[in-house]
Amino acid sequence: MKNKYLILFLTLSLLKATTGFCTSHLIQSGGTFPHFTFIPDSVSADVGDTIDFQIASFHFPKEVDSANWAINDSTSNGGFVLPLGGGIYVINQVKTYYYVCGVHFAEGMKGRIFVTNPNGINALINTPANLEIFPNPVSTNATIKTSLPSGKENQIRIFDLTGKCLYQKDNVSSIQYLDLSGFSSGIYFVAIKSDDVYLERKLIVSK
Repeated sequence: MKNKYLILFLTLSLLKATTGFCTSHLIQSGGTFPHFTFIPDSVSADVGDTIDFQIASFHFPKEVDSANWAINDSTSNGGFVLPLGGGIYVINQVKTYYYVCGVHFAEGMKGRIFVTNPNGINALINTPANLEIFPNPVSTNATIKTSLPSGKENQIRIFDLTGKCLYQKDNVSSIQYLDLSGFSSGIYFVAIKSDDVYLERKLIVSK
């Protein structure tokens, strides 16, 4: 009996590892002045993946457009900007992200994140018809209703404003009940990822 449960556990672990859910990509800093670098300087990711910048306290990543990236300029394109020392960013678009170090951009400290959707479907959907949360704002218990295709692997995650994943559950049903009694008042993001769709909605907890 114990062997049976061990085999089941290992099978589920392998399935989770190969479906691409909750993938986190670590980016660190290296080199010495004036040749600082991001390691790695190029990452391939999917929508919903997490980019974890664990860099030195005198660097911070800043998104720019491709033209400014090419000439080592730090003019923002309105995209992500993380604090000194880095942090976590959750990928939400199918595109190439270009970023530089907001301090050492002129020396060429920069990187790219290539984001694709393996099924070729535009993955970001933010419409209430596909993902509903009620009540919202909520104090304790919330209901999540989705229209994900049946029979496909999926995963629900809840992030805070820093991009930290606070809750995760695999293979939720079309109606899912959440106990948020342990959450502090604030703004969160609920994301559900399947193999060909990514749904995201803002959640407000008010106590």
